[in-house]
Amino acid sequence: MEILNVIAAKLNLAERVLEDLIANYRHLDDATRLEKANTILDEINSYLQIEENLLFPFMQRGGEYDDLLAKARAVHKQIEDQTEYAIMMHVDEPSGEFWKNMVKLKELIVHARRADEEMIFPWAKVYLSERDQYYIATNMKNQMTHESLPSSGMTIY
Repeated sequence: MEILNVIAAKLNLAERVLEDLIANYRHLDDATRLEKANTILDEINSYLQIEENLLFPFMQRGGEYDDLLAKARAVHKQIEDQTEYAIMMHVDEPSGEFWKNMVKLKELIVHARRADEEMIFPWAKVYLSERDQYYIATNMKNQMTHESLPSSGMTIY
């Protein structure tokens, strides 16, 4: 399913850049740290929006998957809280707080990926009709086009 591949790709890109940022943090200058952090946050934000706005409404239709949604949304909330905290920080915090935040964010991304693979994606493969998939894919492409415009996305300063 194209939509699941895009969702997974966004999370995988965020995780790979996070791994690189965490591993090489001390050797990177502030501009490179900012660039990597912005990439991470943009991909995470896009991932969250796709799931929350395009995929989860289909899961809510019958109400029988509310427990699954609650678990996924709990992970999303933790990720949102962590990214909001990152946005308020400077990449050169002397206490290393930004780096610690990125380590925590990576743990949450791993948790979200696992939740997708174990709960969300299996549900989508069984219950999303061709029409549903087309609707989600069309809106996802529109969202990604909007994200590519210069004024969109999250930015750390």
